[in-house]
Amino acid sequence: MASKVLTPNTLDLKRLDDVRRLLANAESKYKFSSYGGDPKKLKDYLLSSEFTDLVLIIGIELAKKLLQEVIISYTDQEIKAAAEKVLQEIDGYKDLEGSDTVVMYKKF
Repeated sequence: MASKVLTPNTLDLKRLDDVRRLLANAESKYKFSSYGGDPKKLKDYLLSSEFTDLVLIIGIELAKKLLQEVIISYTDQEIKAAAEKVLQEIDGYKDLEGSDTVVMYKKF
């Protein structure tokens, strides 16, 4: 699914390689791969700091497209709800773009 949104046409090759590496690590850690994993665990990844790291690399617009693809592609309501939650959070931050507001993130 990510390959529909994250392509050489949407990202430069360096960032695309970084994104592929991050997604491979996430699939391994969260075990959400559709190839022998539990797709329901995608919810945990979407709500994680690792997904936030991915958003920082791909940018808000591509992240929103990716989340919209998740919402369209999955029937599981928990996955859809997690994607919608993150999408709403991203939309909440778009008003901060171009402002002098400083946003701080705390990693645990």
